[in-house]
Amino acid sequence: MTYSIIGIIAAVIQLIINRDVLWNHGDNAFNRTQRYYRSFLFGVLSYYVTDALWGILDSLHLIPLLFIDTTVYFFAMAAAVLLWTQYVVAYLEGENIFGRLLYHAGRIFFVLEIILIAINIFYPIMFRFDANGDYHAEFARYLTLAVQILMFLLTSAYTLYITSRSEGTVRRRHMTIGLFGIAMVILIAVQIIYPLLPMYAIGYMIGTCLLHSFVVEGEKDEYRQELEGALERERQQMQELAESREALSEALKAAEDANRAKTAFLSNMSHEIRTPMNAIIGLDNIALSDANLPDATRAQLEKIGESAHHLLGIINDILDMSR
Repeated sequence: MTYSIIGIIAAVIQLIINRDVLWNHGDNAFNRTQRYYRSFLFGVLSYYVTDALWGILDSLHLIPLLFIDTTVYFFAMAAAVLLWTQYVVAYLEGENIFGRLLYHAGRIFFVLEIILIAINIFYPIMFRFDANGDYHAEFARYLTLAVQILMFLLTSAYTLYITSRSEGTVRRRHMTIGLFGIAMVILIAVQIIYPLLPMYAIGYMIGTCLLHSFVVEGEKDEYRQELEGALERERQQMQELAESREALSEALKAAEDANRAKTAFLSNMSHEIRTPMNAIIGLDNIALSDANLPDATRAQLEKIGESAHHLLGIINDILDMSR
């Protein structure tokens, strides 16, 4: 029963610290990398459940159920490794040859593990229980754990290689992923030596806490800073727009004042010029009404009248434009 405590504690911790990821039903809110991370967390959680049940069933000596749980235990272990490799490759955007090889290596390992588990149901090559209900590890169990060590070493090496080419907060997140793999390598090695110690669960518990603290929360802080920066830029743009509108309003008011001043000026000038011009035309008409005017004088007066009428027409046009 003591064996189950670690698995139960690890499961509770994971449910608490990753509740926003695990219980978010809106898959559209996650990108491809986040979906892989969520699947990995569910895989680890499934492993915790089988690991915790193992200790309970063992203490009750329920051998048939213990055999079933151990079978599911190895399946959950293989699934978690597969989901981990997929998450690492997606997170590091591993479109190079090594990233693709690592991605397919995880799938191949999972298929081989399923085959070994299926064979173990009929012939014990991974584990068995004797007549007293004692657990015995077989060769294939050590082989699969050794392959898992290799898989975690490869993901750590790949991550640390990418880390050497990154900087800032991204470098810290990459290093955390690499340290997760190294921690799992060490604790799986201990699990090989001491099969009845829950070192595998402890490794996942430590690793997922590191991921949550330095990767997930780090991304949230970075995203929060980006949002704050975007809001600050929007605020500055709104302020600049308000200032531009105010300047435009003042310019429009000045233009309207200038236009009114121009209109008033033209109107006043037109009236001032038209009044004496009408007097000139009137006097010219009176002078032309004299029947005794010499022909030369009449011709000059007619030219004065024509010019006055022409000038009056121009003044009227200016007055019409000023209205």
